[in-house]
Amino acid sequence: MLSRLILLLGIAAATVLGADITGIWQGQQPGRNGQVEDIAFRFKLEGSTLTGKLFGDEFDLPLAEGTLNGDQLRFTVTTTNYYNRSKATFIYTGTIKGFEIELVRERVPTPEDRPTNRPPAKQTIKLKRLT
Repeated sequence: MLSRLILLLGIAAATVLGADITGIWQGQQPGRNGQVEDIAFRFKLEGSTLTGKLFGDEFDLPLAEGTLNGDQLRFTVTTTNYYNRSKATFIYTGTIKGFEIELVRERVPTPEDRPTNRPPAKQTIKLKRLT
């Protein structure tokens, strides 16, 4: 009886501590001129540290500063402009909901950005597990 209780507590603790999102997840994100772009990530979870990559058309981008706390994830991706070598960093925050992840992507403003009167654009991306 005690061993069953310990087993059930262990399973419950594993569930509360965070879902294992290790694998490939894909979805679509808003693109330029109202078009939709395919997007895919490979996530790897080690404890509460989230690593992986964003798959690109020409190259893959590593995830940085990744964490998973319960069903909440957060990571950054930095891109480099092919033409002028300027960098842009995006913060992704999201929630795991079973076999789906809902991410919000927000660009981090840089000192070179022109000031505007509007808040930074946020995009919502829904991903589904492939593997």
